[in-house]
Amino acid sequence: MNPKMGRPEVQQKRFFLKFFLKCNQNCLKNAGNPRDMRRFQVVISTQVSVEGPLLAVSDNMFVHNNSKHGRRAKRIDPSDGESSLYPPLPVATPCIKAISPSEGWTSGGSTVIIIGDNFFDGLQVVFGTMLVWSELITSHAIRVQTPPRHIPGVVEVTLSYKSKQFCKGAPGRFVYVSLNEPTIDYGFQRLQKLIPRHPGDPEKLPKEIILKRAADLAEALYSMPRNNQLSGPRTPPPNNNTSFNSYSGQLAVTVHENNGQWTEEEYGRGQAGSVSPRGYGSSTSTPHSSNGGYNSAPGAPPYPPVSQPTSGVGGLVSSPFATMNPFALPTCNSQSYSPIVGPSSK
Repeated sequence: MNPKMGRPEVQQKRFFLKFFLKCNQNCLKNAGNPRDMRRFQVVISTQVSVEGPLLAVSDNMFVHNNSKHGRRAKRIDPSDGESSLYPPLPVATPCIKAISPSEGWTSGGSTVIIIGDNFFDGLQVVFGTMLVWSELITSHAIRVQTPPRHIPGVVEVTLSYKSKQFCKGAPGRFVYVSLNEPTIDYGFQRLQKLIPRHPGDPEKLPKEIILKRAADLAEALYSMPRNNQLSGPRTPPPNNNTSFNSYSGQLAVTVHENNGQWTEEEYGRGQAGSVSPRGYGSSTSTPHSSNGGYNSAPGAPPYPPVSQPTSGVGGLVSSPFATMNPFALPTCNSQSYSPIVGPSSK
């Protein structure tokens, strides 16, 4: 056996044929002798297949390999397949199926996962015309950092290996978004700066947590009393009675300030005289209960500070849950009422 021979050489002598075979015909992937006995025969035929008539058949022979050098597994590069002696084996072409997330800021630096098939080590990702460093996770995922871009817009994402590009026919698409554009991500970024932070929070909160904390913050702000809505009228009514019935959209509750002092007799008369659905505060709004109730003493201040109510009824007005109080029921119509105070019988 001559390992340097490139082609089988045929020598004819007294009707005998000798074949010099190549060294790699031992049916093994690497160098070495086969463990089991592999028998081969040489057949001479007038056609390619051995099913027809054969002109000659050799005896069984054993083909071995004397080479001491093994062959390393080499990845077939489609780019240099034309210069190879043998035609390249069919290699699956890498392709991109999805990009997550599919948008990011023009400043760059966002972590993006490229999802696809047939990825291998050394494969690079191209954003537009810019090569980026890539980290192979699996044969179906590559992690990259997005490069910066001066203007927002859509760029095509392709793959590259040794100056050969893939996925040109079906590239992935990545959207660059400017920081000044009113997008959803920009809104979340603004909300993240406003919401309270808790110990142990990550640098970038999930969108669900941002929405929940923003909703809690909005509810807390809207439930606080507003001083401009609780301020008294410009012209104070007589007898130091503060009527909230004159404001549209407010509760029909007439608040009487008596320096926070209610007697049992006054409370009983007010409870007995409240025949209207407007509650206890409507007792002075009807002529039937004008001589009893909650009229303040002469010289009392007409309007106490709203932020610090001095009576129990005043606390109902300044509380954000006044609409839930059973004694603060809305009126049936939207007309204004003025307190009518008759002459005292005492």
